[in-house]
Amino acid sequence: MSERIPRQDSNPTQVLKLEPEDVIMVCILFPVHPFNESVAMRQMIKSLSQPMRLFSLLTVFVLLTTITGCGGSDAEAPGSLVMDEVEHERWEISLVEMRIEKNEEFSDPQRSPLPVDGLKGFEGLNYFFPFPEMRFKTPLIAEAGSDTVSLTKRQGQVVPYLRRGLVNFQWMDQTYSLEVFGPVNTEDGDYLWLPFFDANSGKGVYPGGRYLDITVDSEGLVDLDFNYAYNPLCDYNTERYNCTLPPVANTLPFAVNAGEKTFSQEH
Repeated sequence: MSERIPRQDSNPTQVLKLEPEDVIMVCILFPVHPFNESVAMRQMIKSLSQPMRLFSLLTVFVLLTTITGCGGSDAEAPGSLVMDEVEHERWEISLVEMRIEKNEEFSDPQRSPLPVDGLKGFEGLNYFFPFPEMRFKTPLIAEAGSDTVSLTKRQGQVVPYLRRGLVNFQWMDQTYSLEVFGPVNTEDGDYLWLPFFDANSGKGVYPGGRYLDITVDSEGLVDLDFNYAYNPLCDYNTERYNCTLPPVANTLPFAVNAGEKTFSQEH
């Protein structure tokens, strides 16, 4: 059924019939007041052949998508999470408590991944100072049907994982995407896991990348906080552990100065 758009000329009883795709084109060309523009423009659109109208519509759409980013929204790639004073204090206390608890775990011979000789003189793990700007609240963009992908371990073995989706965020006016994975076999539990490299990898940060554990809240949002980035167990005991490396796609070109640094007993 065609749309009926009243003419805005001296004879208000005349109408110009446009097909639905014509209406879309008019709205794209004149997004503010499309029906108050000249009838001559709409007549020009109507005079185009069907293939030409479709081609013109597609061209305009592609141009606008490229210029304005219509394919997505800033809400899907948010910038740093803004916290008020109370929330910031609560966040920093929680982060410090986590680090204290992890140091206590590593100090315990029954729970520590460190080798026996590594426990001697252990004073704690190395961390960047809290960096609140490296925290983002972003949706997990789930993929239609999780793909099974192969990731490589440090010693060269290949292991399967499920690619569960993407998280996007903005840093320094650039948008970045990271892939989120889960286990193929969930007999030992299900989880979401984000391994990544950054420009610090091998430069004060473990060269085999770092990990983030991901949880999704009731609104489908992820608290993507790089202050909680931790090292694979290989960093503490290379003889005992064989850790999975992040995929190349999860390489950030900038330095993530947050989270855990390379382990060293020289504090």
